Amino acid sequence: MLDKKVELLAPVGNMESLFAAVENGADAIYLGGKLFNARHYASNFGHDELRYAVEYAHLRGVKVYVTVNILIDDEEMREALDYIKYLHEIDVDGIIVQDLGLANMVRKLFPDLPLHGSTQMTINNLPGALFLQNFGFKRVVLARETPLDEIKNIHQNSKIELEGFIHGALCVSYSGQCLMSSIIGGRSGNRGTCAQPCRMTYSLVDYYEDKVLSKSWDKKYLLSPKDLNTIDVLDKVIDSGITSLKIEGRMKRPEYTAIIVKNYRKALDLGVNSITARDKKDIFDIFNRGFTNGIMFGDFGKSFISYDRPDNRGGPGDELLKRAQNSYKEGNIKFPIQMEIGIFIGQPAYLDLTYEEYNIRVESDFIVEKGKKISLTKERVIEQLSKLNDTVYYIDKVEVGLDEGAFLPISVINSLRREAIGKLDEKRKNFNNRNPLSEEMYLKNISNYFNYTKEERKVENKISLSLLKEDQFEQIDLSKLDRIYIGFEEGLEKAIKVVKEAGKEAFILTDRILYEKDLARLKDRIKPIEGLLDGIVVSNLGTLNWVKDNFDLDIHGDIGLNVFNSFTARTLAEYGLISLTLSPELNIKQIENICTRHPFDYETIAYGYLPLMVMKHCPMSLLKGCKEDSNCKNCNLAKGYGLKDRMGLNFYMERKGHTTTIYNSVPLMVLDSVKQLYSKGVNIIRLDFTFEKEGIREIQEIYYGYAKGLVSKDEVMKYIEDFRKTKEITRGHYFRGVI
Repeated sequence: MLDKKVELLAPVGNMESLFAAVENGADAIYLGGKLFNARHYASNFGHDELRYAVEYAHLRGVKVYVTVNILIDDEEMREALDYIKYLHEIDVDGIIVQDLGLANMVRKLFPDLPLHGSTQMTINNLPGALFLQNFGFKRVVLARETPLDEIKNIHQNSKIELEGFIHGALCVSYSGQCLMSSIIGGRSGNRGTCAQPCRMTYSLVDYYEDKVLSKSWDKKYLLSPKDLNTIDVLDKVIDSGITSLKIEGRMKRPEYTAIIVKNYRKALDLGVNSITARDKKDIFDIFNRGFTNGIMFGDFGKSFISYDRPDNRGGPGDELLKRAQNSYKEGNIKFPIQMEIGIFIGQPAYLDLTYEEYNIRVESDFIVEKGKKISLTKERVIEQLSKLNDTVYYIDKVEVGLDEGAFLPISVINSLRREAIGKLDEKRKNFNNRNPLSEEMYLKNISNYFNYTKEERKVENKISLSLLKEDQFEQIDLSKLDRIYIGFEEGLEKAIKVVKEAGKEAFILTDRILYEKDLARLKDRIKPIEGLLDGIVVSNLGTLNWVKDNFDLDIHGDIGLNVFNSFTARTLAEYGLISLTLSPELNIKQIENICTRHPFDYETIAYGYLPLMVMKHCPMSLLKGCKEDSNCKNCNLAKGYGLKDRMGLNFYMERKGHTTTIYNSVPLMVLDSVKQLYSKGVNIIRLDFTFEKEGIREIQEIYYGYAKGLVSKDEVMKYIEDFRKTKEITRGHYFRGVI
C-alpha cells in the first residue's frame, strides 16, 4: 500500500465527469468555469453548476480546485476578480492561476483562498518554488519536464505543496512558453484556445537549403508526445515528494475519467503490484497515444514521441464503457451516521444525529400524543429514519426511545430526518468555514486598484539589441543602440568591456529553462564579470528569485514572464525589476493600457524571429537516435536544422544545453510602427537577432535612425518594400491580438 497522505486529483470537464471522478475515488477534482480557464473548448461549468459541483464533492469528502489559469487582460481583471469572489463564496478549496498580477490581487482581496501555481507558470526548480512559496502560494504544479532529483531537491528545501502530472496528454513545449498556436493562427495557449499545432505533421529539413534530411522523417508527427502513464512507477513519483497526483483530461469523456481514476485509486490503496493485466488493458483501451513515463523519468526521443500518429490508439468496447458508466451510477459513496430519536408523550419529539465530530439535534413542533387508535412501533420508526437513499449516509447505529402507545405522524418523523440531514450537510459541505466578503467591503477594498490616473512621462526613447552569437557582435554599431543583451558565452567578457567603453548598458541574457546544475554554472559564468555588468535578463520566476539571492544587479524581465497586464507589471516592479519586455501576444491597445496604468520602463520586440516553443524534446533525436545527455555538438545543430510544416513553412530550431527552441518561419517587423509604439508608452524598442547572417547592421541602422528621427517615413516604407522582396514578414499581434 502506498502513502495515503497523497492526493489523487482528477479532471472534470462536465457534470458526468464529476460523478465519474468522485465515485471512483478521487480525493480532489479540478474543473473550470465558463470563463478564464485554459480548456476553453471543454464543456465547463456555469455558476449554478459550480455551486452544485462543490456541494456534491464536499459532501463526499472531495476537494474542488477551480482553474483560472490564463493570462488576464487589463480590461478583464475586474470581471475575473468578481468571478473569484463567487468562487470564494461557494467554498472552493483553491484556485489554479497562471497570471502573477491576478494572483497578487487575490492574495490581497481573498487571503484565505488558497493559490495554486499553474504548470503554465513554468516552475521547474527550487528558486521558482520558493518564489511562489514566499509570494503566498500554497501549492505549485511543477513543469512536467522536472526530473525526479530536481523534485526531491524542491521537496526537501521548501514547504510548498508539490503537484505533478501522472497520467494523460503531454505538451511538447514547456507550458507557458509556447507561442506556436498563437503566432501561427491567433489562438493562444496562454489564453486557453490552443489549436495544438504540435499534433500536426512536420519534416526534418536542412534549414538553409530547405531540403528534407530523410524520407523516413518526412511528414511525421515530430512534436506529438505519447501520453503519460506512471501507474507502474507511482511509488517513485510519491517518493520524490509530490503530494498531489494529477490526471490530465478535462476534455475527455467521463468513462475515461472513471477508468483512470479507479485504477490509480487501486494502485494507491493496494500498491502498484495490484494492477492486473486487465487493468492495464482497460487503461490502454480507454485512451492512449502510446505511453511514456515522461521526461521526469528520462524518456526521450522515440520513447517520448508518438511520431507515426497523433490520435487515440485505444478502442473501448461496449464491455468496458458499460463498466465505466456503472461505476458512477451506483452512488457508492456512503458515510455511517448514528441516530437517537426520542418520542415521549407530552413532549416534542427530538432526533440526535452524530457523524464524526458533528452532533445535530432537531425537535418537532408537534407534541407527542397518546395514540387513540394507532401507535408507533420501533420498527416503523427505524424504517422511516432509514430512508436515506437520496443522501450520502447510511445508519450505522440507531436508538429509539418510545413511550408505549405514543403517536407521532409519520410525516413528522420524515421531517425530523430531513431537517437533521440538511443541517449535517450544511456543516459538512462548508470545508473552509469562510466568512464571505460583503459586497460593500469588496467594493471598498477593490476601488483603489481600478482608479486609473493617466500619468504623462518624459522618457528617452531607446533601442535595445539581443544577440545570441559572438559573430553577431562583430556586426553591430555600438553608437546606434542604448542597451545590449548578450546571450553567448565565448568572448563574453571581451564583448562586455567593449560595450561599457562605448557607454552603453550591458545585460547578460539567461536561458528560459534552468535547473540546479545550470544555475550553478551560470553563477560561475557571471561572478568574474559581475563588476562589469549593468544587469541580468530573466525569463523565469525561478531565475528571478535566484538572481535576487545571488547578485546585486539590475534585473530586466523577458518575454518568458508573460507580462500581459499592468497588475503583473506592477507586481514585478515591486519585486525589484527595473524594466520589462511585454508579452508578444498583446495588441497595441492592450500595450497602451499597461503603459499608462502603471508607468514603467517597458520594452517590446519590434524585430526578430520569435521563439515559438521551448522544449526539452529534440526532434533531431528521432533521426539521430540520441539520448537526452548526448553531446549536441556531434549533431552540429548550430549548422541549421528546421521543421517544415504541411503548409511549406520552415521553422528554424536550435538546441542549447538541454532545451530546443523553435523559431517562427518569418521575422516580426514593425519598423513603420516604431513611433506609434513609443507614443503608447513603450520606451524601449528591441531588436532580436537569431542568425549570424541576418543583415544585422542595416536592420539596426534603419530602426535606430527612424526611432531617433534621422530617417524619414518614406525611407522606412521603401526599406520594408525592398526587404519583402527577399522574405516574408509578420506584424505579430500588434494589430490583431489573440483569441
